[in-house]
Amino acid sequence: MNFTDKIFVFVVCGEKKHIDTLHFSLRYLNYFSSLTNIVITDSTRNEVPVLHKNVIDIKTPVHFNNHQASIWLKTSLHNILPKGHLYCYLDSDIIAVSHNCDEIFNHFQPPVIFAADHCRMQQFSPYALNCNCSKQFLSDKSKLESNISKVVNLNTYPPDYTNPNIRQLFSTLQQIKDNPLNNILPLIKFLLSFFKTKVHIKNQVFLHQKKKLWYIGKERFPYPFLFAYRKAINKNTGYKFNLHYLEWVNPEESKLAKNSCNHLTQAIKSKFNLEITNPNWQHWNGGVFLFNDESHEFIETWHRFTMQIFKDKYWKTRDQGTLIAVAWKFGLQNHPVLPEEFNFIADYYKWNIQVKPHSNPIEIIKNNKSLKPYFFHIYHEFGNKKWDLWQEITKLQTM
Repeated sequence: MNFTDKIFVFVVCGEKKHIDTLHFSLRYLNYFSSLTNIVITDSTRNEVPVLHKNVIDIKTPVHFNNHQASIWLKTSLHNILPKGHLYCYLDSDIIAVSHNCDEIFNHFQPPVIFAADHCRMQQFSPYALNCNCSKQFLSDKSKLESNISKVVNLNTYPPDYTNPNIRQLFSTLQQIKDNPLNNILPLIKFLLSFFKTKVHIKNQVFLHQKKKLWYIGKERFPYPFLFAYRKAINKNTGYKFNLHYLEWVNPEESKLAKNSCNHLTQAIKSKFNLEITNPNWQHWNGGVFLFNDESHEFIETWHRFTMQIFKDKYWKTRDQGTLIAVAWKFGLQNHPVLPEEFNFIADYYKWNIQVKPHSNPIEIIKNNKSLKPYFFHIYHEFGNKKWDLWQEITKLQTM
């Protein structure tokens, strides 16, 4: 196996769907990159073979499940790979979409460099631990929507977030909310809607105050204007829209559970005796990172911490919570991160992100700013043909 100085590396093992994802991403990377890429796997676990010329086959501990084995391999790269090279690790759901992708190696700053995650530590906390916060959030959300449904009595509520009309509505409202100065006219139209029957707000979104409905698209897809229902909802269910907080509160006038918490900060203190002084720190995403021989001690500690949480039922089987702990242990909380172009985390449910149609290279409008990523991180909804971003990515297959 002939190595260059700069090498991309993937880790995968287990189910066919993960290996199929890898094969998809490899095809794109092989087209856009001129550099070597290799795959680390445990072939004894794989449902189908890894079809790639550069494969390193490593036996993983037999008592691990496939997810644990993949993380074991990922946090063991410093011991598996040959010395003397600069490596870029990529999750199998990272898709290269630009010939500029090799420029990622120019951004290495020792001992390691990661990209920022798409959320902050408090929002990530329920996904790192079995702390019950996500369960309570979903329960409160379900109860609220169930009660509202009885009042509005419309088959479009609760919203189906895969429906393009719903996505159009929520995306448009998010655009206006995020940048009101650039949306003065839609805001004026919204205010005028209190005096008119129906008003076109923006992007095929109409508001009919009298009917208490939004209409979206050519089919005039109806969706309840919940603010207009607030008195009826309060009278019939006890739930109240709090104008101070601009959110719903339960019949006891307590706030509904949030899908965020400080439990991860507390768990890191308890488990590793490390103090996170900023509980809402902008943590790193483990999907893309650069490392070399100088990274050995950092990754070794990451591996050791991660193996410890495998034995702790309070911690979910992930490597990102321990990555936070190691970053703070090494005093790297203010260390640079990769530019977002090199790990654009594409969230299907983030309404502040829009895809500019028919753009080449693919252009994203995020918070009303333009971005042309070199890598997309499709961490969920991989292969969703209804997603406009996936449609733009697959158009590149004609390259």
